[in-house]
This record gives sequence, C-alpha cells and structure tokens, in this order.
Amino acid sequence: MRIFLLLIFIVSCDTISAQDNNFSKLNLSLLKNADAIVRLDQMTVDVKSSDFMEVNSSRIVTVLNEEGVEAVHAMAYYDKETSIKKLSLTIYDANGKEIESYKEKDFVDQTATGEGTLYSDSRIKYLNYTPTKYPYTAEVITKYTTSDTAFMPRWYFLDGYKVSVEISEFTLNLPSNLKFRHKENNLESFGVTGNVSGTGVNYSVKNIPAITSEDLDPALIDFAPNVQFALEDFHLKGVDGHATTWKEFGGWIYNSLLKGRGELSPSTIQKVQTLVRGVNDPKEKIKIIYQFVQDNTRYISVQMGIGGWEPISAKEVDRVKYGDCKGLTNYTMSLLKAVGVESYYTIVSAGPNMRSLDFDFPSLQGNHAFLNVPLADEELWLECTSQVVPANFSGTFTDDRYVLKVGPNGGEMVKSRHYAPEQSKQITKAKITISESEVKARVEIKSTGIQYNQKYGLSNESKEDVEKYYKDYWDYVNDVHILNHSIENDRDNIITTENIDIITSGYLSRAGERLLFAPNMLNRNEYVPKRSKDRKRDVVIKRGYLDEDDFEIIIPAGYKIESNLKQTKLSNEFGEFEVSVEQISESTLRYKRKLLLKPGKFSKINYDNYRDFRKTISRVDASKIVFIKK
Repeated sequence: MRIFLLLIFIVSCDTISAQDNNFSKLNLSLLKNADAIVRLDQMTVDVKSSDFMEVNSSRIVTVLNEEGVEAVHAMAYYDKETSIKKLSLTIYDANGKEIESYKEKDFVDQTATGEGTLYSDSRIKYLNYTPTKYPYTAEVITKYTTSDTAFMPRWYFLDGYKVSVEISEFTLNLPSNLKFRHKENNLESFGVTGNVSGTGVNYSVKNIPAITSEDLDPALIDFAPNVQFALEDFHLKGVDGHATTWKEFGGWIYNSLLKGRGELSPSTIQKVQTLVRGVNDPKEKIKIIYQFVQDNTRYISVQMGIGGWEPISAKEVDRVKYGDCKGLTNYTMSLLKAVGVESYYTIVSAGPNMRSLDFDFPSLQGNHAFLNVPLADEELWLECTSQVVPANFSGTFTDDRYVLKVGPNGGEMVKSRHYAPEQSKQITKAKITISESEVKARVEIKSTGIQYNQKYGLSNESKEDVEKYYKDYWDYVNDVHILNHSIENDRDNIITTENIDIITSGYLSRAGERLLFAPNMLNRNEYVPKRSKDRKRDVVIKRGYLDEDDFEIIIPAGYKIESNLKQTKLSNEFGEFEVSVEQISESTLRYKRKLLLKPGKFSKINYDNYRDFRKTISRVDASKIVFIKK
C-alpha cells in the first residue's frame, strides 16, 4: 500500500507538522476495512445561557477511496436562530501539501428541506470536493452560534461503517447555574473515557478500527459509542422550556405549542357534526371525520421558525386546506373534539427502521406527528398527512415503537401499533395450467397488516406501473406477461385483493421427454443471508409475517409425475416452514406452502442456524417436479 504523509492540524494550540505524521506511525488496524480515516474529530460546545451556545468543531479526514468521500462532512446548517461564524475546507495531497482552500463564500447555499416544503428558513451550506486522485486529506473547520439550546449536539465517536477513527474528542462547558442531563451509550466496549462535573463533560477516544455492516445486524446507533445531552432549561425558536421527564416534555409541548391552536369556526363545527348525525359508534365517527380530512386537505410541509415544531392553527388549516404533519394532526384532533371524540397529538420518530423515542432520555426528539384515539376496547391510530392510508392503519412509517402522547396532563410514552406475524398475512391462491410450451396462472393475493402496507398504493398506480411491479415481483419467471389485473383496496377491513392473469413461455425446462416445473412460481423466497465466518453482532429481524400459498396445478396433457417434491416441515425459533404437493386427481396437483417468520433479537451464535433456515426455504422454493410423457 502506498505510504503518504498527512496534513498539518492543531490540537490544544500545539502545531504538529504533516511530515511528522505518516502511515508508518499510524495504527495499522485503522486501515483495515476502511474507506476513510478520521484523523481528528473534535467539538467544543460552550453554553453561555439557556438561550445561547457556541459550537466549535474541527474534523480532519483522510479519504482513501471514492466510497470514503461521504465521511468528510463539509457542511453547516443555519436558520434565523443559528448563525455560521466560520466555515472552511482545506484539501491536502498525499504528501501533506495544501492543494485547495475554500472559505464560506465558496460553499453552496440552499434550503435544507425537500420539495414538499412550502415554507422553510432552514438552510445548509455545503461543498462537494471532487478529487483528482486518492488518497487526500480534508480539514473542515466550523463555528456557529445559536439560541436553540433545545437541540444539544449528540456526539458520535464513530459515525459510520468502514470509517476508522484516530482521535475523537467532545467537550461541553456551561455555567454552574445551568443543569444538564446526559446519557452514555456503548462507551466502555470502545474504550471511550470521560470526565463529568457540574459544569460540563469531556470525552475522548483513540484508535477505533473501522467496522463493517452485517446482514440483519442492529442499527449502528444501537451499538456504536455515543453520548446524548439535554439542558433542563432550554430555548426553542423564541420559546423557553423546562423538562426533565417525558411527562414534563409533553406538558411543555401542550402548553407552549398546542394550547389555543385548536379553535374551529362555528360553520365547520356544524358541518362535521352534521356528517356524524345519527352515528353512535365512535369508531364510525372517527372514520367519517378522517375521511373528511383526507377529502379536504393535502400535505405541505411548513418549517418556518417555531412553525417547525408548532402546528398551524386548526382554523388556518381549515381555511387554506393544507398543512404539515403537525397542522393536519392538530386539525383532525380539533374536528374529533367537535364531535365528542377525545384524541391525542402524538410525536414519533418516523421511518422504516422502527426507531423509538429514547424511553430513558427525555429530550426534544422525533420528526413526525400523528394521532392517537383511545376507545374503550382499543386504540386507533390516524396518519393525518395521507390521503390514501385507511383509518386505524399504521404502516412501516410509524409502527411498533415508543411514541409520546401529548395531552393537558403532560406526556405519556406508549407503544404504537404492533402487528403480530399472523396479522401481517399474505394469502396467495392460484390455478396454474401447464402445457408443453407455456404456463398460465390465475392468481388471487390477499394482504393484511404490514403486507397490506406494501400493496394498497398499487390501486392508485397506472396500468404500466402495476405491470412493472408484477414483473419485478416475479423476476425469476422468464418472459412473464400480465394479461389482466385488478386491485381492490378494502379500506374498512384494511385488506387488499389482487387478481392477476399471467402467461409465460419461459418458465418450463425441458430435458428430452421430461418437463421440469418448480411449483412455487408465484411466491418464491430467494433471500439467503451472507456467509459470516466471525459474526460480531446479534441478529435482528424487525418485522415478522405469514405467507400461505395454495395452488391448483393442472398437469400437462399426456404427462405424468416422475419425481415429486418431498414434504418439508420445519419449526424453530425463527419461524415455521411447510411445503407439500398432493396429487388429488390424475390431472391435478395441490401445492400448499406456509412460511411464518418471527421478529426478534437473536444471539449472534445462532446466525448460521438462521442462514440454514433461509437456505432451506430458498432451495425448496426453487425445487422442481419432473413430468414425463406417459
């Protein structure tokens, strides 16, 4: 490997020359599996008061290849409450010689929110450096001040896969009259040391080797070293707050951000009360109001100042017919209140990775709001930003995680809807007709739970997009043609029914007078985890599901079975798998299959067992029946 010199960097006011720092002095373990090496990651947070802090950071990264570019982090966020005081990027070549230097004016300045945002004052300055050769070293210096002390930086000593760390340091200073809380996560196993006092903290670590991802491993944040911080008295977009518990946080949100924003005009109240007149079942009332919201509003994000956290008033949403997640949730809550149904504004960390709000560390967390509606016998959940999601359905965006219910009595941490594997069911029934040259199938697929989440959107897609979806779904079937399809989305019962007619001339295999046919042509599971000689972490299966398949197979005319599939039946901690093929008449077979996958966290020592389980499923799903001419 090429040996190269590193850049000049400043630590504790002592200058060390680039010529004194080369790979011969570097712990060689930092090169293994690394796309980049963080030579120095240093941040100092000086909190001056509950509404002002200054943040200084220095990050020096040696980029070894193209994949390591993302580790540079040449960026800074700002808004009306946050001012960038310094921002620079300096590039050094392999010999430690400065080759490029960029100041703040050279950085691209753009909005930090997506296209769906109507109003936002959150912006980002960034610079994407394009190197002429690797390796090179980048030094990023940033300094900013902000009045938003509700967001204390969370320090990650290791910020990604395939990135090693030579030195990482974090310091928090604050006056003795300001109280703070902190939570240490996974520090001991990575050798992070720290000192904590009433006026701050200091943490440091050296020589963390790069780690690589593993199939089905926990989220990086769950096992990598990091520290969380929060002030007991804080400031957010002009609003003061105090909280040390989730109950207090919920109380602050309710009294400072929600209170007084639920008023509706008398005409709107009368309108919705008329809609539910004569309806006594509260669940039906909820569905009617939810449908009213879906029919009369649309989602547009608003991120101006405190508007990034405070909802638009219900009266304003009613007038303009749009809102963000906060505004639409608050609006729906107000409409339900007008018809006598109590509901709760709820904050969630939304996304498919199923991240909970940190139950043990109350602080300003979450990125989305939705609605909780408690009834006598169940809790309903409403996703108020969607015009197509049924009432009382939680998909992968908000399912099975700790969320914060907010009400006049404060906040309460609860779990959002969890779907047991048996509730996330897909039932596939089919009649498959085989001839010597082609295979036809009439297919019906019913989906519920999380499997419904993957299907309901199809009912709104174009014919071309739906056909593409099915061709991708059956990508192991060569030359498949979609003859007809229909998709029914039963929003009341939260179930989709797909009916598809297909034909293929590329699925059968011929060997002399024999035809080879894999009976699972409609729901094959080919996934097998990668081989791992030295598994490092536990196995995490986030969501379970149940597939049940029942196919009637018409044997090609003039043929009989020479070799059939043997019955398979497996049951273990990961799930159940059963397959059988029964000849029910001279011309007809019945193929039945069941796959139940259980969610959970399993010891790393069982990884090979899980891999064997999936290998068996993949092998049996691809196994073939042999037909021979009579």
